[in-house]
Amino acid sequence: MAHSRVRHRPLRILTVTGAYPAEYRPHWGTFIKSQVDSLIAQGLEVEVIRPKPGPMPLRYATAVAQVFLKTLSGRYDVVHGHYGLWCLVARLQWTTPVVASFLGSDLLGAPTADGGNTRKGALVVRVSQWLSRWVDAVIVKSEQMRRLTPAKNVFIIPNGVDFKLFRPAPRAEARAALGWRQDGYYVLFGNDPNLPRKGYPLALAAIERLQGRGIAAELVVANGLTQTEVVQRINACNALLLTSIHEGSPNIVKETMACNVPVVSTDVGDVKQVIGHTQGCGVCLRDPEALAIGLEQALRRQAPTTGRIDISHLERSVVARQVIAVYEDAIGGMARADAQSQPEKESRHVETA
Repeated sequence: MAHSRVRHRPLRILTVTGAYPAEYRPHWGTFIKSQVDSLIAQGLEVEVIRPKPGPMPLRYATAVAQVFLKTLSGRYDVVHGHYGLWCLVARLQWTTPVVASFLGSDLLGAPTADGGNTRKGALVVRVSQWLSRWVDAVIVKSEQMRRLTPAKNVFIIPNGVDFKLFRPAPRAEARAALGWRQDGYYVLFGNDPNLPRKGYPLALAAIERLQGRGIAAELVVANGLTQTEVVQRINACNALLLTSIHEGSPNIVKETMACNVPVVSTDVGDVKQVIGHTQGCGVCLRDPEALAIGLEQALRRQAPTTGRIDISHLERSVVARQVIAVYEDAIGGMARADAQSQPEKESRHVETA
């Protein structure tokens, strides 16, 4: 097979995803595109299968057909799926190694407003856990996700941050461009407020408590925006507030850190590891008063944080090299499996001759 031979060319990766930025939805899957761009910058050849909008059964069927036909050519070294069900699509062929990237809710579930879990979320978790045993390598975003993965070949690799895009800018300039008051307190909520797992009601309650403490802060929602618009709002705000019930490795936290803006968050995913050593940032209990106190401390801070330096290990070119190492591991593992099975096949051939 092609992947078992000595390679004198760049790695060729077939990426499968249901989320990828488009004109009608510029925020959708931006972190996946960022990883693809970072891999290309490292010299890899990457082709992305991203089915067009439509009924989900049709999207999956289209992707399955594309993956099957493209891998038959022997052109690709790895098929890389992003999110549980799209990883399953990547695995519905057996000629090419598969790397499965689980993103968060595919292993953690999709909680409802009353604290339960949606039926679809529970199904996706079961599929993802089963599938993790049948792929060549698994990438998860946090230690919590690793513990929920029964696979053996698991790598913890958070999404990287584009430091060229997410960088500090003068707050006054960002506010002037947005038409915001220069002397106001603005707190960013960088998630979809309609998703129960993002905890928007808790964010509103925390701001209300903060206002009760005499700080007239305003909660700003940044959802459905381009990356450029997100960067502008990060730099215009005094702090980011994350109130999620669970996360893998929330991108908005790392992007805010790269802009040297304070982060106040609930203890989810890898947030404590990402912001724990940065003055001006804080991890709080899932309680409005505790979050309000954390926000007050962040808003009183005059100087920028050291977030950018503190997450230099998450710059996307560094992360890209880690992903490439996983590809090499998956390719090597499949090649070894082929080599081990070859004598057995030859033995059977002799016995039946």
